[in-house]
Amino acid sequence: MSDKPSYFLKTARLSAGLLFLLTTSACTFRPLYSPSDDVNGNLSTQLSQISVSEVNTRVAQQVRNHLVFILNASNQPLEPRYQADLQIASIERRTSAQKSLSDTTAGFVTVTASYTLIDSKGNKRIANGSRKASAYFDRNSQILANQRAVRDAENRAGKEVAEKLRHAFASDLRR
Repeated sequence: MSDKPSYFLKTARLSAGLLFLLTTSACTFRPLYSPSDDVNGNLSTQLSQISVSEVNTRVAQQVRNHLVFILNASNQPLEPRYQADLQIASIERRTSAQKSLSDTTAGFVTVTASYTLIDSKGNKRIANGSRKASAYFDRNSQILANQRAVRDAENRAGKEVAEKLRHAFASDLRR
């Protein structure tokens, strides 16, 4: 009788091990930027084939310029496989109350980018979404310093949004 519990325990362990192997065999782990064996080539090549649409504001141009740079080293592809249409908005807000014009206050800028990624060959929408980033700045009594602080914050938030867009494109193209 002492053999039955140990036999049952061994069978239960073996069954649990087999169940674990079966359930995890369908799961694969692959780094996001690893080379792939698919027909389209690796992800870096796919990202370099994205053409980014023209934009019309200074902040949007900052986002677009940085995105083009990180996608394909500042060169728009001659025959793009994908088209990224961007809509970018920037909002400035103050975070502390101001008693008078000479008081120092803090503020932040939020840059939001909405995108649509389109396959140029079939003119089919692959994905769409939005990403946002914020950057903080300090205000003081100097008007030009305040304007420069806001512009610098917009630039920082714009670069961060461009990085987030690249990651979103990479994720969308992997699907």
